[in-house]
Amino acid sequence: MGNMQRAGYGVGAFGAMAAVAVLAAPSASAVINNVVVASQNPVVGCSYLVTANTSLLGSIFTVKFSDNGQEFGQSSVVLAANQATITWIPKTPGKHTITATQELISSQSVDVNVSAQSPLSALLGTGSASCTSQSSLSAGA
Repeated sequence: MGNMQRAGYGVGAFGAMAAVAVLAAPSASAVINNVVVASQNPVVGCSYLVTANTSLLGSIFTVKFSDNGQEFGQSSVVLAANQATITWIPKTPGKHTITATQELISSQSVDVNVSAQSPLSALLGTGSASCTSQSSLSAGA
């Protein structure tokens, strides 16, 4: 067998392995399933739990969280729950897009509308008066 034939077999084998790797790779949405914010009506200055629910494969990657493109932290996935959680404190009223990302692998977002604190709470410095727990808001598959 000549060198040219051996090279052809090697290139063919490499191509077959690459095809298997592409077919076995997870789809972009297979790792982070969804993002949940622990309130449907968040208020500026209050703290809220944000959860990224992941697939089993997603449990081996760290999740980075961002608010309108600005990273506010990262969290490891808890294997038993397949979840990464972090506390988020919105600083401005209006629409916020909360995104959970696993670098180069998966990303999911949820949009929330943040309300301003009541004028009395802001004046008295008692932001907790307008911080109430409500049902969760989630998005993703």
